Amino acid sequence: MSEATTTISIVLPVRNLADSVATTVTECMAVAGQHCADYEIILVDDGSDDGTRDQADHLVAAYDPVMVLHQPEPRGYSAALRAAWQVARGDYLLAFQPTGPAGIAELPRLLAALEDRAVVVGYRPHPPRMPLAPLYAAAVRAMLGGDLRDPALRCALFRADLADLLPADAPDGLAHTEIYARAQRAGLPVAQVAITGRQGGEQAPSAALVELARYRPASGGQPGPLVVALAVMAGGGLWLLRRHRRR
Repeated sequence: MSEATTTISIVLPVRNLADSVATTVTECMAVAGQHCADYEIILVDDGSDDGTRDQADHLVAAYDPVMVLHQPEPRGYSAALRAAWQVARGDYLLAFQPTGPAGIAELPRLLAALEDRAVVVGYRPHPPRMPLAPLYAAAVRAMLGGDLRDPALRCALFRADLADLLPADAPDGLAHTEIYARAQRAGLPVAQVAITGRQGGEQAPSAALVELARYRPASGGQPGPLVVALAVMAGGGLWLLRRHRRR
């Protein structure tokens, strides 16, 4: 499938982003308009309590490609992605965190690797050097399988018919990882593509490890001693750091 024929549903989960949501939407329209045959932008207002709701409604009224789903209370990234998937009309969903380390600028790179693949995910060849980040990546691969290089990064194209690959109980940090791993296990064509990325917006590896240790995949995977041990180390290190800062 080429850029000339690909239609994209851009999913933007937003919470309390009244100051930036309009800029994000206009950037998405500019990039998608150049690289996609057609596109839509699905804003998912995740229980915002600032002016995001009003901003989103204004954007829907101003721009034809924009629609909004209002969540009455915060439900998180995975729930926002699942809700958007139910109404998406594109051939593929582009999913990323508007405030995360990857954005709409990566769309051309993802599309270039698309061809007829079911999933294309981005990875950073040189991710920020954060304590425990390599251990987190190894623990994710050990628990869920697959060969994902940068599981902390949420930036991917998902084929529209893959909604069932997102487990109902998948924590936010593992939503993309679960979809990729399940697609790979099912023998679907997947790819990883190097992206540039940007600074900031990343979940702390210590918190991500704790999230991973608590998760019980529906596929029957278990955290295992390695993941649990890493989570305990991460939690202990975080506690010591906070204690040191209080002194």
